[in-house]
Amino acid sequence: MRVIDMSRFWARTMPHRPAIIQAEMVTTYQGLDNAIESIGVHIDTMNLDKSEPVAVSIANPSFMIATTFALFQCGYSVALVNPTLFPYLRPAGIRNLVYDTQGQVLSGGRNIRFEPSWLPTTGVAGSRRPSPSRPAEMNVHAIFFTSGTTGLPKKIVQSGAALDQLLQYPFTCATGAHQRVLVMPGLSSTFGFNRVCELLNTGKTVCLAPFGESALWLIHVFGIELVVASASQALTLTELKNKNPGYRLNSLNAVLIGGGKVGPAGIRRIRATLCKNLLSQYGSTEAGVIALAPFDLIEDIPGAVGFLLPWTTLEIVDEAGQILPLGAEGFIRYRTPQFIENLKIMESNKSEAKDEWFYPGDIGAINPQGVLHLTGRSADIVNRGGQKVSATKIEEILEALPAIKEAAACAVMHQSDLEEIWIAIVAQGPIDIADIKRHLKEHVDIKIAPDEVFVVDQLPRGELGKIQKGRLKELLIARKMDAESHAHR
Repeated sequence: MRVIDMSRFWARTMPHRPAIIQAEMVTTYQGLDNAIESIGVHIDTMNLDKSEPVAVSIANPSFMIATTFALFQCGYSVALVNPTLFPYLRPAGIRNLVYDTQGQVLSGGRNIRFEPSWLPTTGVAGSRRPSPSRPAEMNVHAIFFTSGTTGLPKKIVQSGAALDQLLQYPFTCATGAHQRVLVMPGLSSTFGFNRVCELLNTGKTVCLAPFGESALWLIHVFGIELVVASASQALTLTELKNKNPGYRLNSLNAVLIGGGKVGPAGIRRIRATLCKNLLSQYGSTEAGVIALAPFDLIEDIPGAVGFLLPWTTLEIVDEAGQILPLGAEGFIRYRTPQFIENLKIMESNKSEAKDEWFYPGDIGAINPQGVLHLTGRSADIVNRGGQKVSATKIEEILEALPAIKEAAACAVMHQSDLEEIWIAIVAQGPIDIADIKRHLKEHVDIKIAPDEVFVVDQLPRGELGKIQKGRLKELLIARKMDAESHAHR
């Protein structure tokens, strides 16, 4: 696998360069290489079936990376997970787990506790195993569980060949003069894991921190130059900095944002607090990153996410799959070399694929300058008695109001078999529900009053901060039923 070969190369040519920085430890490229080799020796003694994947859940990210790479080298596919995903492993055919958590293990499987004794003695190089012991390395896969907007984990398999395709074109966080990059998405997501691989592949330094004030401390102390974050993480980091003004972020010269949208107000807050130079990234777990651009170049285009990357083939089509002309709005489909490789290995990867195209469920268009912009999601179009309205547009309109911090709209089926528009709001000021309904009914882009409006403390989100509409509907329906029950008492 390319990233392991390259990290080994950097261990030989720049042994003392930091590969991974955490608040509690710094791991050099030589240290990472030694750890991979030492852990591999222990794995070889376990006699696991190489036809079965091994799940890894280790709290320390340096140890998790080293263990994952060691398993790859030994010929095992690896599922990168956190403890919340343990119940989904056995149904997904994963019966082996390397873990370090207390009290949580894989039910009915083989649980192997990671021990510090697996690591090499400080300053002593790990014994190098002969290369013939790694014949299956290129056939291994990385497995992830993504919940997207549904809230239900879905197994996604990324082949070693697909990862190698990605690493041939490190256009996201590994290009540029910056050397130290804070990666905020977790290793159990392709967003986080693939960015870590890109950085280690190019000999740069990955910085990792539990989300919270420790991320600000890491930037302040180690002079981090680039932050990679989901939209939700970038906004939360902005709030943390405003609450903790003592941290200096002078070293930061760019923030790369993916995994969701940030509205104009959010962009202004991030620029004013963290860094003026923001980069937009758009892609998917299944197909990788497909578009990228500095916000400066696209901020005047509503819904813009970036310019298509050179290896991406993208089309805008109608419901029948017919290609629409430039500038027309329709369903997005695309393919990348990474996606084509992934299609070869796992039927479950084909759930949103047809004829070797990936359909992300987004609606959008390409403008004459080659900028991809999104206007909504097909699943977020509410058909209310024949009137179709975009939930995304409702959310944008409401979040522009000063009293509303966040909003989420969804379609809920009424007993009459008609869809209703239900809205959840996180307030940051006084809320008048009647005014909200009137505002949407009178707005030129909506012209429909929502059926229900709820004020909530927070919106249900996945690991990368995306709102999970399936869970939101369940919560709102339960709240409505509870209110009706109290009313009848």
